[in-house]
Parts: sequence; C-alpha cells; structure tokens
Amino acid sequence: GRKMSKSLGNVIDPMHVIHGASLEQLKQELDVAVRNGYLTEEEMERSKDELSKKFPSGIPASGVDCLRWTLLSYDVKSRQINLDSDLFPRAGAWCNKIWQVSKFLVMAHERAKESGKDLSTLPKDFRPSIMDMWILNQLADTVQRVNEEFEERNFDRLLKELRSFLYGNVCDVYVEYIKNDLQDPNDPRFHSSLMFLHTCIMTSLKMIHPIMPYITEELYQRIPCMPKERRQESIMMDAFPQPTQWSGFVNPNLETLMDRALVIVSGIRSIKSNYSLQKGYAPPVLVHSETQGEIEELRGCSEIISRLSKSGEIIFSDEKPNLAELPVGSAINTHEGLTIVVHLQDALDLDKEMKKIKEKIEKNARDVKKLEKAGKGKFQYRMKPEEIESARGKLAEELEALERQLEVIKQLQQK
Repeated sequence: GRKMSKSLGNVIDPMHVIHGASLEQLKQELDVAVRNGYLTEEEMERSKDELSKKFPSGIPASGVDCLRWTLLSYDVKSRQINLDSDLFPRAGAWCNKIWQVSKFLVMAHERAKESGKDLSTLPKDFRPSIMDMWILNQLADTVQRVNEEFEERNFDRLLKELRSFLYGNVCDVYVEYIKNDLQDPNDPRFHSSLMFLHTCIMTSLKMIHPIMPYITEELYQRIPCMPKERRQESIMMDAFPQPTQWSGFVNPNLETLMDRALVIVSGIRSIKSNYSLQKGYAPPVLVHSETQGEIEELRGCSEIISRLSKSGEIIFSDEKPNLAELPVGSAINTHEGLTIVVHLQDALDLDKEMKKIKEKIEKNARDVKKLEKAGKGKFQYRMKPEEIESARGKLAEELEALERQLEVIKQLQQK
C-alpha cells in the first residue's frame, strides 16, 4: 500500500517483471542506490526486509504481454494505481488459456488435413445450431463493446469484455459443447464446429493484439488458414474487427434463452458436485419453469443442457413437480424460477456419502459456535454485527442444503 518511490526503494523495475530477477540481484540494486545517494541506509534495510517477504524467491519472469495486460487491468484514468504483483502470474495463466484453446483449434485443423477432409464448402443441407448462433451473437456483442471501450479509453473494461468472451463463452461453453465433434473429421458437425471456433479465436486474437502483441502474433502465424480465408503477413497489418461485420448475428432473444439454459446446466452441475457419483453416470433430469411459455423454448436446448451438464435425458415439465411423488433418491435445486430435479438412482456409494455429509454437518455446527464467539471478546477482534448476521445466513443455507442431501441418502438406503 506504500507509494512507489525511488527514495523509498520500493520501485518495481518493469524489466524485472519481464525477464525475472533473483532476490540477490534485487538487494544488490538497493546497495547501488545507496551508493548513488538515491536511498538512505535506513530505507535500504527496510526495503530489503520487504523484498524478502514479498519476493522470497525473487521476481519470476512474466514477459511483456503479462505486464501489459496487468497494468491495463487497472483504471489507468485514476490518479494512482495500487499495483498488486500477484496479478502477474494470473495474467500468465490467462496467456496459457489463450495458448491452449488455440492449440485445440490447431489440432482439429491437423486432424482434418490428415484425413483429407474437404473444408472448402459446407453441406447444402447445413443449418447452424442454436449453440453456433449463440456464440456468433456473443462474438458480435463483444466486438461492439470492445470497440466502444477502445474509443472511450476504458482499458480495464475492455479487458473484462475480452476475457469474458474468450474464457467464459468460448472455452467454458462452446468448446465444452463441440469438443467431441472435433475428435472425428467424419462427424457431420466437424466442419461447422471447426469453422465457428476458428472464427471466434481468430477474431479474438485480433482484438487482443493491441494489448498482448507477442502471443497473438505467434498464434496468428501458427493457426492454419481456412479455405478462402484472407490473412495478412502479420496480425499487425490485419484489420481490427468492426461491429458492422457482425451486426447480422445479433439476437438478444437467443442470448436470453441461452442464459436460462446455462442456469439449468449450473443447477445440475451443482447437484452432481454434492455427491460422489459413479464415473460416467449420466442422470436423467426433470426441469420445470414458473415462467409461462419458457418450457417450450427450452426444449430446443435439451441437447445443449445434456452435453454441458453430462446428463442423460432432459425432461421438461409444464407442471411443477410434486415433491412427494418424485422417485426415491431425487435431488432438487430451485433457482431463478426454475426447478431442477436430478435422479441419482443407484449411482452412489451410500455409506461413503452418509459419512461425508455428517462430517460436513458437524463442521457446520462448529462454525456456528465460532461465529457466536466472534461477537464477543476484545473490541478490536470482534466481528461487526452485520458481518455476523451475513455469515450466520450463509451457514444456515449450507446446513439446509446438507440436510436435503442427507434426506436423499436416507431414502436411497431405505430403498
């Protein structure tokens, strides 16, 4: 939290972030600063102590792209920036994510080439899926927002838009949906899936390039061209994506529908994560919506929900399920007007699950006792009443969820 100043000896040299620096090297530079009169002996000792605590192994090499991304993730219009050096490794992880999804695309191109797959024309009866149109809508929306933020010089918001699209929409949703299609070049969906993924990644690289020039140039050269694709000698010479190029794919209604489908996917995953299910088990799922007419629209997303949540049959019900009439071993999740029922059947190790849930309930009880003590004792160590109330509410919700899980296991044991 201290202000960066040469006279305080706490300035981070950008070259150290780029190339890395050992702790010994950092301390030697402080000694030089003292000899040159930039730093007092007292400040040098204090700075060395801070360096030993903050960088016990020195400053790791992060590269230019990570440094640029990290600096621009702050609001550069503000008068001061409280730079957190822990963000450099996170930017490195982001670079790795960009590299990995691009590598996934390159491998799909290689499969197509090895099999002799013709990528020049799509089948005459081809129709893009809901997922294909959704990712193009998200791309169109991102191009629009990125251009707006560039114009306003809101670089921190710009970075959030880019990350949200490539990480959240492409990697976490679209790639998860199409990854099996891209394993076999003879799959009917291989060509279209490759084409849409290629479009999303290449357009993303062009938008990211002004921020991270090195990794984007490298990937621009490595990713094979699609037939009839026009590509420049360097990404620096290529045109920046413009909203007018993608405006025809904007579909707000589709975005709303997919948001609801992804809520269901999240609900199913949440239920499954609470139990140690047998590997590969795809449970049947029942879905009900309180919003009139929504179920009919969601039926068109059944395959999307099934694939992303690794579930079996998705049954959509116009009537709210009667909890008393549900099959034994059904787990329920209600969220945003949606009721999701996952039938666990015999895919559980009941004794193991019972033990795990009871241990969690016991821990919950201990946490409640600790929370009660947190409001007592010395004033400086007490939690604020509003903090205690918030924590108490979270523990109560956790206990309620655990008791529901326990009831499911008991029902299965009785069966």
